[in-house]
Amino acid sequence: MDPETWAHIGPVNKVWDPEFDGEILSGYQWSTEIGSRDFNGTANVIEHSAPDRYAIDLDAGEMAGTIDITLSDGNPTTDLDVTLDFRTKGMLSAMFWPIIKDAIGKGLPGQMEDFATTLSQGD
Repeated sequence: MDPETWAHIGPVNKVWDPEFDGEILSGYQWSTEIGSRDFNGTANVIEHSAPDRYAIDLDAGEMAGTIDITLSDGNPTTDLDVTLDFRTKGMLSAMFWPIIKDAIGKGLPGQMEDFATTLSQGD
C-alpha cells in the first residue's frame, strides 16, 4: 500500500497525492517522461482482494491502461502474475507508440523483479 511501490512499474516514473480508503491505496497521481515530454495522469484501483489481487486503471489523457497483479500459491514459493495493458488515445502518443512500447517492454522484467523483492520484504 506504499505509493512509492508503484512509482516504477510500467510507464510510471513518479507518484504523488496518494488517496486511501482506510488502509487501502485507492488512487494517486503519476507521471512519465517520453522523449522530452512529460505526461501526467491518474491512477485508480479498480479491484483489490487482499492479499492476492490488485488492479489499477491508469489514464494520462493520450495514453491509458491497466496493471493487474495476482499472487497465487506456487510450490514452494508464491507466483507473481503481472499483466500490463497499455494503449494510445491521442495522435501524439500514437506517433511515438513503437518507442513507448519498446521502452515499457524492456523495463518491465526488471521492474517486476524489484516489485517481487519489495513484496517479499513485506513493504
